[in-house]
Amino acid sequence: MLLFDLTEIYSRIRLRGSTRLDFLHRMSTGDVRGLKPGEGKTTVLTTPIGRMVDYLMVLAFDDSILLIGGGGNQNKVVHWLRKYIFFNDDVQVSDETGDTRMFGVGVEGDQQFIKEIIPDIGRFALPEYAHRTVESPLSADGRIVVARAPQALGLSFFLIGAGLDLASLADAPPITPDFDAWRVLQGYPRFPNEINEDYIPLEAGLWGAVSFDKGCYIGQEIIARMESRGQIARKLVKLTVSAGSLSPGEEFLAESGEVVGKVTSAARGAALAYVRSAFAQENLRLQSRQGTVVHVAKIVRI
Repeated sequence: MLLFDLTEIYSRIRLRGSTRLDFLHRMSTGDVRGLKPGEGKTTVLTTPIGRMVDYLMVLAFDDSILLIGGGGNQNKVVHWLRKYIFFNDDVQVSDETGDTRMFGVGVEGDQQFIKEIIPDIGRFALPEYAHRTVESPLSADGRIVVARAPQALGLSFFLIGAGLDLASLADAPPITPDFDAWRVLQGYPRFPNEINEDYIPLEAGLWGAVSFDKGCYIGQEIIARMESRGQIARKLVKLTVSAGSLSPGEEFLAESGEVVGKVTSAARGAALAYVRSAFAQENLRLQSRQGTVVHVAKIVRI
């Protein structure tokens, strides 16, 4: 059973108000206007030059939307959003990160454990990113949000609630400590390692969070130009290590000795790195400055 405490890994920000979806739509890369309660999507907040402020999972409720973003980035995101609220916007932004807890259940998880949290899960099929709110003794306020996690993350569900305490569940599994190593092996980027203002969403492989058909948003011109011209300077890749290990910040070289990329996250036997596009080819052999041999195992695209 895989159970991760994601309370500090992800932030939770709530948007309320009648124009909340229109506001987020014009602020971010994804087409979120048509979201209905119980549905979800991913989107990216970008700067005027297309760099990433944060990568968000958007969960829609009857009277609000919940943004799941990078842990530790919530103050910046709240400030960023509030800065662009105009006089005719009916939008309120609040940070719920410190008031809630969040857990993730791995795909190898025990379905009986899931059924104890959601008794009718067998007949209620949650599509990816979709969610529901249930009454649960696990949460201090009696409610818990259960969201289907992105497949790329390698998790089955997110569980989010105020004062959520899985220890109160008799058959709760032990917490698996190293989520970061897990998500590196899945090839999944996170803030601040891969999601930051050094890179644009297409370089991070977040194509599924970008709409090329919607109207204007902050940074659209840069992102649209890179997509239409096919000029992506670098790509996020997953590496496998034949021997030795890699460390974040470590550079690696092509056979000519040319620096072509840098590690952003590392785990035992694997790493994530941004590599110049010409060298972001699966099965290509690279070498770190310390002599560690690595192979490009996968081009990240989510």
